[in-house]
Amino acid sequence: LPWALRPACDRWQPACDSEARLRQRDSAMNRKLLISAISNLSTAYNLVIINVSHVTIAYQYCGGADACSAQVEAASTAVLVGAILGQLTFGYIGDCVGRSAALRLTMALSLFGATISAAAVPLGGDSSSVLTFLALSRFVLGVGVGGVYPLSATIATESSSNAERGRNASLVFSMQGVANLAAPLVSWALLAVFGVPATGSGGADPGLAWRLALALGALPGLLLVPCMGEGRGGQGGGARHTADERMSAPIAALRAEAGRPAGPSSTLLSTLRQRKYWSKLLGTAGGWFLFDITFYGNSLFQPTVLSSVFHVDQAAAGDAPPLQGDLAHNLCAQMAVVAAIGLPGYYVSVWLMDRVGRRRIQLQGFACMAAAFAALGLAYDSLESAGAGGRVAMLLLYGLTFFFSNFGPNSTTFILPSETFPPEVRTTLNGFSAAMGKLGATLGSSAFKPMKDGISAAWGPAAGLRWTMLACAAVSLAGFALTYGFVEDRRGIAMEGAATAREEDNNGGASAAPIEGGLGAAFLTVPANATAEARVRREAA
Repeated sequence: LPWALRPACDRWQPACDSEARLRQRDSAMNRKLLISAISNLSTAYNLVIINVSHVTIAYQYCGGADACSAQVEAASTAVLVGAILGQLTFGYIGDCVGRSAALRLTMALSLFGATISAAAVPLGGDSSSVLTFLALSRFVLGVGVGGVYPLSATIATESSSNAERGRNASLVFSMQGVANLAAPLVSWALLAVFGVPATGSGGADPGLAWRLALALGALPGLLLVPCMGEGRGGQGGGARHTADERMSAPIAALRAEAGRPAGPSSTLLSTLRQRKYWSKLLGTAGGWFLFDITFYGNSLFQPTVLSSVFHVDQAAAGDAPPLQGDLAHNLCAQMAVVAAIGLPGYYVSVWLMDRVGRRRIQLQGFACMAAAFAALGLAYDSLESAGAGGRVAMLLLYGLTFFFSNFGPNSTTFILPSETFPPEVRTTLNGFSAAMGKLGATLGSSAFKPMKDGISAAWGPAAGLRWTMLACAAVSLAGFALTYGFVEDRRGIAMEGAATAREEDNNGGASAAPIEGGLGAAFLTVPANATAEARVRREAA
């Protein structure tokens, strides 16, 4: 009987092996997406949590927000400078040693920076030097945080099929919105449990609330430690890379495996000299630069804008920080409301990213941001005189700037670089694009407050906020123009070197080549629906 059944068993065995390979590949890809999502959660939380912590520390160690404003600004800027360095460095490292290995290193730096930030103490007799300590530790954190951007975006897009690439990358990036909401809520809860440090108390108060809030930035990375090991190896030294291993392999090894020349190694500068990338970089890096001028300028200096919206006067020396009480006087509550208004924008992007396309979403996002900023600036006097209702309307308008940021360039700028460039320079130019975004964030965060203060001193407090919002509207219109001229929609177009194409190569198929000619060329190409699953199932049959 066994001899009689053997032919039937032999016929079914390939199908069983194929199903096992599919399950193994899907499990590996899901693990990569999970790691990318939690990495983004950690990154966003660490960038946002400092908004509340700065206020608490300034009152505890300096006696008020204005007493050490220069040190607070230095600590805010340090993380952005570190992020620029991390994006440029780890983008290149990701192309050299593999995405997963580089991501592990960035998360290690983030863990170290967040933990050391929580242990900040004055460096000398001057109590305000605690912010200098914080600036140094936040710089290290920023290097790790910056490296996450190009690596997680590339991993998310390379781990997805053509039809789901935009959705999966948007889901990964939506964890930023979760972190934006979680940060003020966590701070609010910790301040309620441990209390707000007394103004001017210095080291006499341990400041457990803000220390724990900063330390929790290391928690997502710690949770990822068991998941960030290398993929399971193949059988024998001559086995080809599995899907999981290919995401961890240097790009030169992948090109050699596919029988393609590895090509000369290139640095960031040599890559930037290649003119074929210039127009694409204007779309990816230029759009990200202009967007982050408004987004991070508003985010990092949100307390300044919200205090103007709610007419909260600067506290006098000895007063408690604005972290308790009603909505008009509670910074945590205000930040939570703004984050809650903006959060649905991420998931609208998830829903429409592969339906509407990256280019159209970015165009409408910039346009709606410009309209919201302009309305907030032009109608400020009318809303101000309308009492409580006017203040609520101002808060909603301000929240809409974040909603259309998230349902717009905040989501698309994360995806576009990772699917625009070829694999050998993908994370390098993704990192460069992200670094240009952080350069814009540095410009916005360092320029908005002085701009507002200077205009307010010359023409009154209302004029300061009004012209700041109008400047944001002008920057948003510039982003619209740059997107219209230099961004192409690549939804559904096969990415060279992505997971699906590599699976097809390993199963005897030919992957679709990337389309460089824009949307029109997409209709002249064989559709990329012959995915790995279809090929493996046909082979088994």
